[in-house]
Amino acid sequence: MSEPGAGERVYRGAVRGLSLLFIGLGLLLLVVTLANGGGPLAVGFLMGTVFLGVGVGRLWIGEKMSR
Repeated sequence: MSEPGAGERVYRGAVRGLSLLFIGLGLLLLVVTLANGGGPLAVGFLMGTVFLGVGVGRLWIGEKMSR
């Protein structure tokens, strides 16, 4: 594959950054929900799991596509 251009490097960096942001928000939601007594069916727990899954999934897909 050819060397990526500047625009593609910026795009990959932005995807990686937003994915890490989603992972951080997901973990924060999980920790805060559990610290306040929420269980696995609490809205915060479910949203945290979704954010975490989206962030990890996007990182995984991005790495797979860049090969």
